[in-house]
Amino acid sequence: MKHPSRGFLSVAGVVLLAGASVAAYVAVRSATVRHEIVTLATSVARVAGLHPPPAPDGTIAVAAVPHPLAPGLVMQDDGRFAQWPAAQTAAPLGQVLASGSGFIAMPAQPQSRDAGLRSDEMERASLTLPAGGDTVAPTVTAADFGTAHQAIALYRKGSVAPGDEFAKTIADPLLRTAVEWVALRFAPREAGLIRLKAFTAVHADWPTLPWLKRRIEEISISNLRDPVGVEAWFGSAEPQTLVGRLALARAEIAQGEMIDGVARVRHIWRQEDFSTTEETDILKEFGPLLGSADHKYRADRLLYKEQVGPALRAAALAGPEIKLLAQARASVIGQGAVAAMNAALAAVPKPLADDPGLIFSRIQKARRAGNSQEAVELMDRADTDPQRLISGDDWWVERRLLARKLLDMGDPRGAYRLCAGHTAASDATVIEAEFHAGWIALRFLNEPATAATHFAKAAALAETPISRARVAYWQGRAAESAGNTVGAASFYNEAAAQPISFYGQLAGSRLGRDTIALRQPVSIATGDERNEAIRVVEQLYMIGERDIALPLALEIARTNTSDAQVAALAAILSRAADARGTLLVGKYATQRGLALDETAFPIFGIPGYQPLQNSADRAVVYAIARQESEFDPRSTSAAGAKGLMQLINATARITANKLGVSYDDARLVNDAAFNAQIGAAHLGQLLAEQRGSYILTFAAYNAGSGRVKEWIDAYGDPRKPGVDPVDWIERIPFTETRNYVQRVFENLQVYRHRFNETDKLLVDADLGQRKGT
Repeated sequence: MKHPSRGFLSVAGVVLLAGASVAAYVAVRSATVRHEIVTLATSVARVAGLHPPPAPDGTIAVAAVPHPLAPGLVMQDDGRFAQWPAAQTAAPLGQVLASGSGFIAMPAQPQSRDAGLRSDEMERASLTLPAGGDTVAPTVTAADFGTAHQAIALYRKGSVAPGDEFAKTIADPLLRTAVEWVALRFAPREAGLIRLKAFTAVHADWPTLPWLKRRIEEISISNLRDPVGVEAWFGSAEPQTLVGRLALARAEIAQGEMIDGVARVRHIWRQEDFSTTEETDILKEFGPLLGSADHKYRADRLLYKEQVGPALRAAALAGPEIKLLAQARASVIGQGAVAAMNAALAAVPKPLADDPGLIFSRIQKARRAGNSQEAVELMDRADTDPQRLISGDDWWVERRLLARKLLDMGDPRGAYRLCAGHTAASDATVIEAEFHAGWIALRFLNEPATAATHFAKAAALAETPISRARVAYWQGRAAESAGNTVGAASFYNEAAAQPISFYGQLAGSRLGRDTIALRQPVSIATGDERNEAIRVVEQLYMIGERDIALPLALEIARTNTSDAQVAALAAILSRAADARGTLLVGKYATQRGLALDETAFPIFGIPGYQPLQNSADRAVVYAIARQESEFDPRSTSAAGAKGLMQLINATARITANKLGVSYDDARLVNDAAFNAQIGAAHLGQLLAEQRGSYILTFAAYNAGSGRVKEWIDAYGDPRKPGVDPVDWIERIPFTETRNYVQRVFENLQVYRHRFNETDKLLVDADLGQRKGT
């Protein structure tokens, strides 16, 4: 049965297997690594000086990111939410429950009074949104809430039938809906197709509908053995799960549609990630359909992602020469002994000497060894065909690192050439590449017209507020440099329309604006005007099921387009004193242009504490905590940074001892007030060390004071005339730190306003910037 409207890709060189039989149905497996992720931002900073510093070559283990900015937190197939970044974060969204249900378990929030808000702060927090967002109707009884809690406890364990016995006695219909949602989320297979389909039919406006439909697909396909039935089930639609894609490929092959079926298998093998079990099963069933080119492509793609184990397994299937190539690349990834790397590279057969992946690894090796000229020469040799490069975004990272090195070496023309010749693939990476080319052309080559061309290309792709403000600001700088004051003002106005972004604030200052104005929703939905899913979130918070409520709330915030509805959602989380949830809801809303600026900057979440001598002020502490932990008091990073301010034990202990404060490592996560107190004191010490410079203090908090000294030596002192502080920030070689400083700066401007310290826009003063530079 042919379905041309599916539009599946054609494939060259399809292997037709005469009389090929289709293997037995592959056991249904959860697609645990199908990351339908759009990352939201760069890595929450690992505090250096507090954390181990970034690698010497400036590379940071972060996911592919658009300047902290892509819409994110997409619900994955295993029920988890992917958060920015996919790599290590200082504040992970949660841990998967031991039951294997795949639901996010949010860190428990401290319930004690000293870990909560001061009453005056809570009162102010309650005033951050228009009045509204009624609480649950009084018709919901305490008995219903207690019964719901018992049902949910059973559903968490996958015990659907016993949970149903409690759920069916709940009188309130909305609460029954909430409990049914929990059953489907924790145990979709046990709950069954009838309930899944019924829920999607009745609650078609829920933001989690795509997740539910994927579960329906997996379960439905697992019950189908007839190839005709499988194809009929999909019709003209493309499968949304690995189970579905494999089943459709199997059906197409069984029906004699070899071109479509084999192409689908090859695409899956090349482009998707699997568990080891899934990989083994796919090879067992479909291995004869896969050729050396497929295995090499998979190996190459995985090596760019530095997933060495599965890459080497794929390379071995491609043949001994490709295995040697992959082993050479793996040796460079591992950064072991130089002699071992050289031997592995020398072992690669000569016909593969110009393989793009091998050249990429040679570039990395040369750059890391400080042989920049060799790396540039290799880059010039490299193929630019996207099909051969496989990962244009990874190639851009190498170009960026080399370009910045050439800037440091006094070769801006060479740096520009590397950036302008980028092969970036994703929109976010293209924006970054075009920005770099434009910035170098403007600030180092004094070519505003050339710069404007690159900035325009970036502007055409920019969607998030931070990205749009950054590009528009620099378009303004280019126009201003070219003598076009009218055009410059227009671009600055465009940037200033994003008042909670660093470059939006700079643009406002450039226009002579001396105040910051935050956007608020005109109205807030109340009572039954609120979407059903929002009212379910409210009920889940009321019965203490925060870890279930928050992921649902975030999916609403990520998808709902109504200011009034998302404002109602934010009011629920604010009333529940969920600072982290309120922050995240606000982030997703503002990323999509909704007028909830204040929601994105909650003024609760840090408990009251007694400031120690010369501590940083409250706005600075909030600005840092928002970026470091997103107000998760129990957050612990892979590097050992802990709590609200992401302190490591050694730094916290030294700070406490200097000030005569009793210290206990456990308090960093068990006592949020203590964490904030020590973090504020450490910030104060850094401010004194950096002679009041916020730029240098924030950079030191993230990358360490030693790195900051290196950058002052290399790029000048931003505290002194003649050094443009904005350029200085952009010259920070570590992407994570560069982003971190900008984010904390914008946070600081907003928090001063939120705490009623001042409505003045002080970004220029904070930068030490002089007008006109």
